[in-house]
Amino acid sequence: MSHFFQKPENALKRANELLNTPNADAGVVKRQKRNALEILHEALIAKKNRTWQPTHEVLMVTYLNITIDLQLGRIAKDGLHQYRNLVLAQNPASLEKVLLFFVSESEKRVAEARKHSTELSILASVDLESSQSPEAVMMSTTTAEDSADRTDRALVLPWLRFMWETYRTVLDILRCNTKLEGLYKQVALSAFAFCRTYVRKIEFRRLCEILRTHLYTMQRHEATPTTQSIRQMRGWEGWSAESVELHLTIRFDQLDAATHLELFTEGFRTVDDIHAIMQFWATPPKAAIMATFYKNLAHIFYVSKNHLLHAFALFKYYTLLQREGTVLPDPEQRQLASAVVLASLSIPIRNHHSILLENAETAAGLLEEKDEHMAALLGYPPTRRQLLDDMTSLRIVNTALPEVAALYDQLYRSSAIDPLRIVSQIQPSLAVLTSHSSLNAYVPFLEELTIHLVLEQLTHVYSSVTLSHFYNMTNGLSSASPREIEQLIVRSRKDPTASVRVRIDHASQCMRFSPVLAFESQAKHLTRLGKSLQTVLDKVTPPPPSCSSVTLAAKKTLPATRAAMLHRRVRIEQHKEAFEKLQVEKAKADARKKAEAEAHRAKLEADRLEHEAKKRELEKVQKIKEDIARKDAKSILAKLGKDTADVDFDTMDKAKLLQEAKDKALKAKEDAQRKLKDAARTLDHIVRATREAEFPILHAQFQAKQAQDKLAFEQTWAAALVAAEHAHTFAVSQKALYDQSQPLSTAFRAAHEARQRVKVQEKLKQEALRRQVEALEAKVDRAQTRKADHEAEIRRQQEAERKRVELEARAERLREEAAARDAEDARRRQEEEEEAERVRQEEASKPKKYTPPIARDQTDQGDKWSTVPRAGSRRLDEAFKGRDAPREGFGTRGGGAGGIRSFRGDDDGPPPSSRFGSRDGPSRDFGSRDGPSRDFGSRDGPSRFGGDREGGSSRFGDRDGGAPLRRFGDSSDASRRFGFGGDRDGPRDDGPPRREGSFRRDAPPSRAPEGGRW
Repeated sequence: MSHFFQKPENALKRANELLNTPNADAGVVKRQKRNALEILHEALIAKKNRTWQPTHEVLMVTYLNITIDLQLGRIAKDGLHQYRNLVLAQNPASLEKVLLFFVSESEKRVAEARKHSTELSILASVDLESSQSPEAVMMSTTTAEDSADRTDRALVLPWLRFMWETYRTVLDILRCNTKLEGLYKQVALSAFAFCRTYVRKIEFRRLCEILRTHLYTMQRHEATPTTQSIRQMRGWEGWSAESVELHLTIRFDQLDAATHLELFTEGFRTVDDIHAIMQFWATPPKAAIMATFYKNLAHIFYVSKNHLLHAFALFKYYTLLQREGTVLPDPEQRQLASAVVLASLSIPIRNHHSILLENAETAAGLLEEKDEHMAALLGYPPTRRQLLDDMTSLRIVNTALPEVAALYDQLYRSSAIDPLRIVSQIQPSLAVLTSHSSLNAYVPFLEELTIHLVLEQLTHVYSSVTLSHFYNMTNGLSSASPREIEQLIVRSRKDPTASVRVRIDHASQCMRFSPVLAFESQAKHLTRLGKSLQTVLDKVTPPPPSCSSVTLAAKKTLPATRAAMLHRRVRIEQHKEAFEKLQVEKAKADARKKAEAEAHRAKLEADRLEHEAKKRELEKVQKIKEDIARKDAKSILAKLGKDTADVDFDTMDKAKLLQEAKDKALKAKEDAQRKLKDAARTLDHIVRATREAEFPILHAQFQAKQAQDKLAFEQTWAAALVAAEHAHTFAVSQKALYDQSQPLSTAFRAAHEARQRVKVQEKLKQEALRRQVEALEAKVDRAQTRKADHEAEIRRQQEAERKRVELEARAERLREEAAARDAEDARRRQEEEEEAERVRQEEASKPKKYTPPIARDQTDQGDKWSTVPRAGSRRLDEAFKGRDAPREGFGTRGGGAGGIRSFRGDDDGPPPSSRFGSRDGPSRDFGSRDGPSRDFGSRDGPSRFGGDREGGSSRFGDRDGGAPLRRFGDSSDASRRFGFGGDRDGPRDDGPPRREGSFRRDAPPSRAPEGGRW
């Protein structure tokens, strides 16, 4: 299709024809839009038309309109990338216009979809980048959600997902381009507003990562440019003041959004980004921007319970507002100053965070490291005392509320705090702060500070205080419950920097105070010292061991020692090999570094040469500019009327010459304007004198004209009265004529209405009759349909019943056949057992013959089983050959019918008085040890060859016992168990089930090759 619509005009025309197809349903319209989108895409990527034209912009707008209608974000992204490659070098303004249209149109669609939604909190936890799984669709159909929730998910969520993809696409296109940084900032701020409006926390984190990746790319290119980064960053011109301010504005809005969404981890990471961007700014940012920055930081530090940095951020926010000269209303200024003072007072005197972790020292180190990092980012390591002293020096306390100033004096400035009255003194101020909506958050911290000060003062005076007395002293504090006070004391006890030690004695119901000793921080030092000394004593004077114990220990540890020495030798060799490998790798790394250094030096040399070439080019351009400026100055001076023949433009100041010429021209212009003003003033005097002279003449003309107008009006009025009288007379005569025809007209209208009423009634009756007939016909049709369905259901039930009866009859027949086979097998098994018992009695009645030990060994060797090949044995093949012959006793090969021989493969040897494997006993079967009548495979009972392991009289392969057995050569009707041809997996189509690994009835038996293996 692309060779037909390579020109953008043709493609746009064809796409508009497809989009404007009349009288088409929704499916056809969707297909037409997809076809139009394909045509536009082919025209956009055509290699023949790679020069931008205004038609391309119209084509791209149509392309984006279709993708927005169909919510095809990926296709829109592909088209925008193609358009960027086409237009970026030729007309960046067109790309900016197209991207603005794409974002604004998508936002309009999202706003329209939001009008149909009543609750957006349901969608806040949905990941916009995850597709809807089939399980989620099935769950949505089974859950009992109302129509409003379903509308939110089916209508609003796709548009939110498309809007998020739009922001990602546009930011990816605009990144690292100096010309488009303004639009980059606008889209980023719109994306933050989107996350705030729709509470998109997941997408906000991803948006922060995207912006952070863009910043990292620019930082890495600025530090160490590579060939790839130079190719990717062609449109970026480096960090300018405008660029830094733009990125800071984006990060400040990002920090505000993180605070609004309560994503404080992202807030801390944003602070790092802001600090990194500020490194590229030589001049400090504007005070208004930094004030907003510190305001958001104060909220983040308050939520993270970092009271010191929270107070410092509020302090910086207040001072920046004062420095900028922002005039706040008096209530707001007092409230802000009060918040700064209260935040500084709320800073804990000790560090309580270390109690919350198992390793207090490590936790304290981590928290200190984090605080130091944040203080380094803020550029100032504050302290509690420093901040509180600044409250007075900067007169912030004087601006604060009187209650806050009183708290500042009582809790910090007071030299002697009375522990018995401090609570009652600060209680009125705390009550006022509790009722304040924005300052009541500091009340719990102030109460904790008060309790700490009371404990510190009591330590200096008392050695112990009863709990009831202490609770009475702190009575009136809302957070001073016994449990909270005890937790505070425990935290102060765990703090190694505390100045006092408090212990609670619940048995005596008192609190005991003790001063801090310098040695108390090493309370376990004596214990460790004692253990160390004991270890030294054991080494100096070890107990004399006994020789026997030493020898025994040496013999016991000798193998381990030898193994350890061998292992040590192996480890030494391994270490040598590893060291040699490390040396080789180090040499390679040195060579690689040397090559990189050489490449870097060559690159620097190339950069130097390029810089010199650019410098020469700039000098050439500067010279051309100077020539152009000299020519312009000559032309301007010539236009201003100054002679330039004797003027040396190289030595004289061109600006001074231009200024003198301009001053001269300006003076001439002012003289001309002054003359023009004088002429205008003279003309004004002449006009005024003329008007004064003509005023009496004009007044007389006005009086005459007024008299003429009055006479004309009177004549016109008289004529109008005469005309009105004639019109009235004519109207009266016409009314008389109308009164004569009025009864006839009324009668005709009444008759016509009666006729029409009859016709309408007749039509209504016919319509009602027609509707009744249609209703009866529909009722008859429904009845016939129900009858047909009922008859079909009856036929289906009859067919199902017939099949069920047939299946039951077949199952009954199979059960009867199985029962008959089981009975036949039981009969055969009983006959075989009787025959075997008879043979055993005959064998036992024969005289025993003495066998020498040597012959016994030979007999045992001859009686052993021969090695069977993988696929079977010759004996087994021979057994299979005779499977269709008349049945013999198991183990017979050449004997008479009904007889039984010992299970061995030779005809010579000892008499058959002993069975296979027998040594000493007269009637010992294969595998038997102690019992006289135990056959092969038997364990517990007198079963035959292959008997059941647990009991019963089953045959070879029968594991469950009691089931009929099919032996070699049995017919197909007999039951087959596990063995050669046995059942394994259940019933089959042609009879009883067979087990896996068996051979089929109609297949020849498997036979091994001559070599004994397959």
